[in-house]
Amino acid sequence: MKPTNTPRVALLQTLWDLDPAVNLARTLALLDTVQDVELIILPEFFLGPPFYFPGRAHLKGVIDQPVPGPVIDQLAEVARAKGCYILCGTVIEREEDRYYNTSVLLDDQGRIAAKARKTHRFAAEMVTVSPSDELVVLDTPFGRLGICVCSDFWIPEVPRTLAMRGAEIIAVPGAALRGNIQITRPCLQANSSFNVCYTLLASAVGEVSGERAGRQVSIAVAGHSTVAAPEQLLGSLDEEEGVLLAQLDLERIRELREVDLSFRNSLYFCLHGRRPELYQELLKPYTGHQDLESLITDYLTSRS
Repeated sequence: MKPTNTPRVALLQTLWDLDPAVNLARTLALLDTVQDVELIILPEFFLGPPFYFPGRAHLKGVIDQPVPGPVIDQLAEVARAKGCYILCGTVIEREEDRYYNTSVLLDDQGRIAAKARKTHRFAAEMVTVSPSDELVVLDTPFGRLGICVCSDFWIPEVPRTLAMRGAEIIAVPGAALRGNIQITRPCLQANSSFNVCYTLLASAVGEVSGERAGRQVSIAVAGHSTVAAPEQLLGSLDEEEGVLLAQLDLERIRELREVDLSFRNSLYFCLHGRRPELYQELLKPYTGHQDLESLITDYLTSRS
């Protein structure tokens, strides 16, 4: 792939079926419609809700897999055929007796360029999957790319750290919860402004229900895949299955990150104006801190 400062990106928004094979087929069909892009991003859980979601326990050993594995191998063929990078949403990676919520980046030759495991687990993930301690940023032919796996994005220190390490594009393979949907686009826009970057959310749409901790629980995700630039939203979907296309301008990002003493542009201040010596409290727990992992573990186990 030739280097470019104006990459075209495609975000796939998929609809959940209860059958992982149907979800894979739908994803491959959508991929087949995408042409002439540098980067494709799939949603978190593009194979459907994982085995630790309500009513999905029967999929343990079915939907989880090693990386590389059968699904990643199929997507690698697509990446080679299209000559583009694919951020493979997430799969539940099985490694011996451990599980990870993992996003695999394939390059244009179908090789694994990076593997980003979720660092900030959400809800039942705290008792099911292991966390990573690594934040992933890497150089690509289309700019410096950082990866936030869904709930990692909602810890502001994560995209901030990626931007401080030079990420010009922050990709978020996600499953946007319906309860948060009204703030999803504003938060994506704010992240792009505060960190002077592009933020790309690819999300799934669907709902699953079942018993958890002795009661019926539903989890609904509502799409809203979005491409946010520092100064505007470049495009967004609602809850339809589809592909969101956008063209990025990395020279504009680099321009906005440069100090402008004429003060026509001021977003550089978000990066250059920091006073890190004042932020030591960030290394300490929140003043109202509770041990979230213990609370969730006790809740899920005491009523099961």
